[in-house]
Amino acid sequence: MLKKRERPTDSVPTNAYQKGYNRAVKDYKALEPFRKYPQKVINSFNKFVRGKMHALQDYVDGYEDAKQQLSKN
Repeated sequence: MLKKRERPTDSVPTNAYQKGYNRAVKDYKALEPFRKYPQKVINSFNKFVRGKMHALQDYVDGYEDAKQQLSKN
């Protein structure tokens, strides 16, 4: 049987945009190169599936926003 992944109970749930933003900050602080997401492809595909992939689009948008802000520094 598959074992369920346990989540910390004390953490505050975050939305996909914030998760993407936090990931970019984590990459920046760890001196790792920023990831490259095919943002145009994701946005186009999301329109094709009538918004059912909005969480992925929000994640990438958050990551890209943080990446732009951090790159200015």
